[in-house]
Amino acid sequence: MSRLELNDVSYVYGEGTPFRTEALKNIDLSFSDGKITGLIGHTGSGKSTLVQLLNGLLKPTSGKVLLDGKDIWEKPKEIGKIRFRVGLVMQYPEYQLFDETVHKDIAFGPKNCGLSDQEIENAVLEAAEFVGLDKNILDKSPFEISGGQKRRAAIAGVIAMHPEVLILDEPAAGLDPRGRREILGGLKEYQRRNGTTVILVSHSMEDMAYYCDEVVVMNKAKVLMSGCVSDVFSKSAELESVGLDIPRIAHIAKALSDMGYDLKGELYTVDGVKNAIEKYIASIS
Repeated sequence: MSRLELNDVSYVYGEGTPFRTEALKNIDLSFSDGKITGLIGHTGSGKSTLVQLLNGLLKPTSGKVLLDGKDIWEKPKEIGKIRFRVGLVMQYPEYQLFDETVHKDIAFGPKNCGLSDQEIENAVLEAAEFVGLDKNILDKSPFEISGGQKRRAAIAGVIAMHPEVLILDEPAAGLDPRGRREILGGLKEYQRRNGTTVILVSHSMEDMAYYCDEVVVMNKAKVLMSGCVSDVFSKSAELESVGLDIPRIAHIAKALSDMGYDLKGELYTVDGVKNAIEKYIASIS
């Protein structure tokens, strides 16, 4: 597993112009190996800039991005190799599909990694399975399938490269609740099976609570807080002070606790609150 870190990283758009904007300010941050870390914050907080720095799409104005302790920009001509190791799925990735068939689109990355034909085929089929793509559509044009299927195909194209770190910027944006569960559930299963380090950007606190192990909260180009999910969501007042919120089910759990019900456990997911209520009922029966 690979360790990804930011060491005093800042990034400025439009340096030397009247439109200069400091998108990130002196960020020190490390992502835990083999876990899903959620990245959340309002639009303009620096989330998308940060993830583009992590795989070398952007170069820090100052500071270093470290992969296994080495500056990813140490050899600028080899930055392409970093992008195979740190896979990035941009928001609305379906707009990046381009090849004749879904199969060829998913195979593009593995082929450029230098895998054999059999290894490429295995990678395509495995990635398609993880994201819930039926084998029957692999020979279709990516422009003939539904929007949800396009999203899955684009994500599969990055997964098929077997990156050591997988970064996804709002992978479920615009999908209905069922589509969100299928996409994010598949990614969680992929991470569980492979032990891949996953970084998930989302505006949904519910997604953060249900699918992530840890959470990083961004605000005004800086890291406001980070830690395990329960620790972050326990700081509801601090989150609300910057216009963020805790999951809706956590509000219900808090209301029940304020009414005198002694609930214990993970009180920020539906399943967690359900289990806490069942244990409470059992304790007083």
